[in-house]
Amino acid sequence: MAKYLIVANWKQNGSKKILENLTKSFLKARKIKNSVVLLPPSIYLSSISSIIGKDKKFSVGIQNISPHKEGAFTGEISASMIKDFGARYILIGHSERRHIFQESNNEISNKLILSMENKFSTILCVGETIIERNKKITKKVIANQLKTALFKSKQLIKQNSSKLIIAYEPVWAIGTGKTAQIQDIEDVHAYIRLSLSRIIGPKHKSIKILYGGSVNNKNASTILSLDDVDGALVGGASLNSKKFIEICSSI
Repeated sequence: MAKYLIVANWKQNGSKKILENLTKSFLKARKIKNSVVLLPPSIYLSSISSIIGKDKKFSVGIQNISPHKEGAFTGEISASMIKDFGARYILIGHSERRHIFQESNNEISNKLILSMENKFSTILCVGETIIERNKKITKKVIANQLKTALFKSKQLIKQNSSKLIIAYEPVWAIGTGKTAQIQDIEDVHAYIRLSLSRIIGPKHKSIKILYGGSVNNKNASTILSLDDVDGALVGGASLNSKKFIEICSSI
């Protein structure tokens, strides 16, 4: 079993042809040693999933889901619908969803419950803004994000804790080229682990914690070698075949 989980978040980028070619280039790269999850725009789920096929090293997921099971919610995609397209992972609470689309903690909690109920591997994003960082309340912010997102789903998580993944993404580092200091990453990941132990109990040990925030082919090996870092959530660099392959095979 691969030690690290590397997740490519393609956001609202690419075209069918570009992303299909990108996927094919990843599959051809024999030096990739870790598990890889590709998160394409939802309309490309089917085509990316069909390219991956039965390759056990790669999986496909979606960048967001509806907080509702079904109903009159124009433009939304339910957790049950996603199953039809071979997706295994769902990304929830990304900072762009929180801050651009104003998703509340309650919405994020509801999405997490639906994702866990449908037995998806669920990636919950947490992280502080630059204002919160400057106020030195990073841990307080993260503790609140974890508590509000996980409290109502504690029993679900305890039943299958390995299905929950936490991604720490300092908001000020996303897409900026800035990366948190190594000591800060280590410190925050240790705090997330401690917080999970308080919320979930002993089952926290099977929960992976990823780092996201301008991860690239130059800093990946150093970040992945840190304690309590079990993988990476990669944005811009995942749209570059050479760079992403180097990240996936860096350690």
